[in-house]
Amino acid sequence: MATSSSENKRTLKGSGDAGSYFRAMADFVGFREEDHAAIKETRFIIEKHIPQIVAKFYDHLLRYPPTRKYFLKKDGSIDEDNLQLRMSHLTNFWRRTASAEFDDDYAQFVDYVGRAHTSQGADPKIYIPERYVIGQVGFVQHAISDALSTELHEIDPSMEVRGLKAWNLLMMVILEMLSRAYSDEREIEAITGEISVDSGAVQKMAVEAYERGLGLYRSIEYKDVIVAQVDEIPQGERKIVQIDNKSIGIFHHKENWYAVSNHCLHVGGPIATGTLEGDTLICPWHGYRYEITDGHLHLDPNASLEMYPVEIKGSQVQIQVPVITWGDDVDSSEQVPQPQPESPSEFKISELAPGQIKLVSVNGEAVAVFAIGEKTYAIQSRCTHEGGPLFEGRLDGETIICPW
Repeated sequence: MATSSSENKRTLKGSGDAGSYFRAMADFVGFREEDHAAIKETRFIIEKHIPQIVAKFYDHLLRYPPTRKYFLKKDGSIDEDNLQLRMSHLTNFWRRTASAEFDDDYAQFVDYVGRAHTSQGADPKIYIPERYVIGQVGFVQHAISDALSTELHEIDPSMEVRGLKAWNLLMMVILEMLSRAYSDEREIEAITGEISVDSGAVQKMAVEAYERGLGLYRSIEYKDVIVAQVDEIPQGERKIVQIDNKSIGIFHHKENWYAVSNHCLHVGGPIATGTLEGDTLICPWHGYRYEITDGHLHLDPNASLEMYPVEIKGSQVQIQVPVITWGDDVDSSEQVPQPQPESPSEFKISELAPGQIKLVSVNGEAVAVFAIGEKTYAIQSRCTHEGGPLFEGRLDGETIICPW
């Protein structure tokens, strides 16, 4: 039977009534404007803990055969590529939620995620029992509560209370949004014992998935690769090339050139072989849609295909491919050299303009001093992540952002 256009839209983007349904559920559980503000207020606390939350969640799933089976290859070994892809999707989901942008697009996104776990999603062969979706939300809810209490209980108990209330109410809404695609359960499973898991490896993968989502590669080098002659790829055509272990699609589209990873973010479909409708590239496997000009996924603007710069040099098409190092051989305890302050430990406050950051030395320690409004603050200049120089960063309100 042919699929109607309304069914296609629901399958690929979520139901059209998702926004109104989200607002109705938010009103029903008592999620008010002050709760919305509390989500925004605690955003960066939750962001900080997302890698650990994702790691613990998948560590848990891998311990039990009924859930472990979704991450195995045919030979019974763990499919690490699929596992990290799932981690990336879950990371994007909770980062997008923490941003507190609860508009119609976000509601359709949540609705779609719920449907993607059932036969009502893009792949009718997929069915993840509802109990695991409920379990995920409960697991993350508990982890978020722990994070808020750990970070705020001693320094700002009032914010802790506001944050706990807001996140608990929001989780009720999210759970209802994710669950509404389900009807009756179809599987009954035997309860078996735990399986040993390398928690350290899972933690590392979750951190890498999180950092990849933010573009925080630890060391990047690039190499130029000639991939074709210009006349090999006429206007409106494409060519797929293999560089190292990367499959890349080169597109000559509307007088411009684009190079994208030939790996759909869903389950790795050959996206570069898909149909191109206008500027939209459609995966031939399950219909995921991407913008060819910048690679972003229409369903989730925070997710995108990897893009590679293209340059035409004479009659040759050349792309720039990153050679990424994640620092496996770097000792995290090694001290990262810090710039030596030119200023002494004392200076006039009048010399520091609002929003400006100044580097000084206090007992030999590099200290970043900055002004916000009429107040002045000082913190160590070494970022706690990998020792980045915070004095070279930028201020966003009351948040200092490391340049690394």
